[in-house]
Formats: sequence, C-alpha cells, structure tokens
Amino acid sequence: MTCRSAVRAIAAAFALVAAVLTMAPAVGATYPYANTRPESIKAKPLSFAPPEPYRTTLPNGMVVYALEDHQLPLVEITAYIKVGSIYDPADKAGLAEMTGSLMRTGGTLTRTGDEIDEQLEYIAASVEVSIGHEYGTASLSVLKQDLDQGLAIFADVLMHPAFREDKVELARQQILEEIRRRNDDPPSLADREFMRLVYGPDSPWARIPMP
Repeated sequence: MTCRSAVRAIAAAFALVAAVLTMAPAVGATYPYANTRPESIKAKPLSFAPPEPYRTTLPNGMVVYALEDHQLPLVEITAYIKVGSIYDPADKAGLAEMTGSLMRTGGTLTRTGDEIDEQLEYIAASVEVSIGHEYGTASLSVLKQDLDQGLAIFADVLMHPAFREDKVELARQQILEEIRRRNDDPPSLADREFMRLVYGPDSPWARIPMP
C-alpha cells in the first residue's frame, strides 16, 4: 500500500467514526430505552385467559376434544386412529406406513388423488395422513369459510380410500428406493440397529421393510 493510499484509508475511517457519532443522538431519540438498564424497564402486566377445552361423544362413539381459538379464521382437525406398524404381519413390514401414505395419495371412490390435490389447493387447505408405530393420524387444515368443503374431502379420504393401482406402484417404487438408500444416513442406521439390540430383531419395534 502506498503512502497516499494509507492516508486515504485513515481519512475514510475517521469519516465513518464521525458519521456514527453524529447518528448516536438520533438512535437514542428513536429508541428511548437504548441506554436504559434492562432491569429498570417496567413492562405492563400481561393478561392471558386460556380458552377452556371441552369433550363430547358423537352418536357413532367417536370422542371429540375441541379447543376454540378465534385469532385466525382457521379450523384444524386431527383424528387419531388405533393402527400402527407394530400390528404389521412379520412378513409385511412397512404395510401400515404405506397404507397411511396411500390413503392420502391413492384417491377415493369418487376422487382421484390428483383431483383431491386440486380441490384442496383451490381452497388453500391441506389433508395429511400418516401411520406410525402405535397409532395413525389424519389431519385437516382449512379456512373457516371453506369448512364444509374441506370436511367433505377429509371424510371421503378416511372412509372411502381407493388405493388406485398407479399410486400403489408409485409408493412401492419409492419404498424400494428408500430401502436401497437407507444405509446412506448414519444417524438413521444407528437408530435402526439400536432398536434391534434393545427389542430383538423379531420384535415389531425393530422390523424394517425388506425388498
């Protein structure tokens, strides 16, 4: 660096410091607590009254738990289903997981999976279905104004799944690809082997899908 360049750099640094010092009063005026100790700031007490949940039983025996929150015009519903991968036959490990996925993507008796996607997208709603080890869940998120249409799709998915052949084959290929690559992720590999060591290789908790 030449002498002239060094002088210019020093001058620029001094100009920057001067600009920052000039801005300091403006910052203090904009943020009145900028120079105040945190413990001396007095905040207004918060007022929060949590809503009361309630429980009811439908004529078909289904138990419903509800909690109202009117801050947003949204309705969210989650159904818990007594199914799970621990009930899979020993020679069909992965059946429950595949079933949960296909209930959402495989369509119904009156709608294809793609039609369900289009109808949900049109009303900015979502329907998801998954099955884990001990239970399955199905969820609906929809705007309040579109609740009737969202519920109709949600009920159709749960009560009239079609498991169309093209979607079944697609899901099968996806599972085969997951099996092929499942040793690529060290944490998942460690979890899988841990379950086999703890429960035994023949336990429903340790079984894994095989090609």
